[in-house]
Amino acid sequence: MNNKERRVGTVSRGIRCPIIRQGDDLSEIVTNSVLEAAEYEGFSIRDRDVIAVTESIVARAQGNYCSVDDIADDVKAKLGGGTIGVIFPILSRNRFAICLRGIAKGVKKVVLMLSYPSDEVGSIPTAMF
Repeated sequence: MNNKERRVGTVSRGIRCPIIRQGDDLSEIVTNSVLEAAEYEGFSIRDRDVIAVTESIVARAQGNYCSVDDIADDVKAKLGGGTIGVIFPILSRNRFAICLRGIAKGVKKVVLMLSYPSDEVGSIPTAMF
């Protein structure tokens, strides 16, 4: 058997990091978190390993996000503040409830149409409020 032969495919790990705030140094936080996790959990970091971070923590560190009031103001300005429809939202996305609060705050009435029995990623719709 060739010692260089692959025996394991892609391995994916979720690394717990501290809460990211605007202005935080992501490279330092991610590096320290990965190295600490590797030491604690007993895995090694090797050449050509890929470390990825979610867009949401990059946005937080950059201060590139909006509030429920920002969403409400934008919806009202663009759609007039009357009745709007939200058709087949992906409920499994963790930001939908926040977006819906902003939408509802910016209009008089929201008509929400949910797919049944599940959305396109397999989540069963549940009441959001």
